[in-house]
Amino acid sequence: MILAAVSDSHDHRAPLGAAVKKAHEEGAQILFHLGDLISPFMLSTLKEFPGRIYLVIGNNDGDALAVSRTIPQECSQIREYSRNIVVEINGVTVGATHYPEYARPMAASGDFDIVLYGHTHQYSERRIGETLLLNPGDLMGLSEDKSFCLVDTETLEVRRLFV
Repeated sequence: MILAAVSDSHDHRAPLGAAVKKAHEEGAQILFHLGDLISPFMLSTLKEFPGRIYLVIGNNDGDALAVSRTIPQECSQIREYSRNIVVEINGVTVGATHYPEYARPMAASGDFDIVLYGHTHQYSERRIGETLLLNPGDLMGLSEDKSFCLVDTETLEVRRLFV
């Protein structure tokens, strides 16, 4: 199965929309947004993704309560909205958080096959033991080109895509 990892869209609808569209075209069935979505109005862009969505709360998500209250009406495919998410996908354990200081120990624990995080606005892919630790970069374009990643859950192969 292919999962998409996006992060730090910071109310930038166009790059999030482009990433959602491209992820779907490339066969992603699950999407993780790794924090700093910011506003409830961004949910209407996320809802264009037809598969399951997991949404992490970041440090700049203005009104998390407003987002959580809007999810049922605007983006019903969101399965979880939390600071830290753990989900099993076809026997692969995925952890997702916004902060690298939480992601690194999660990866080092050996309890996860994949750990996803955001916050730094910089792409990073590495292995800690058998665990893939991945930051897909950002969709805001703060210090790098706007990017997101696709991960094959069977092979743990990562593809970085730009929008």
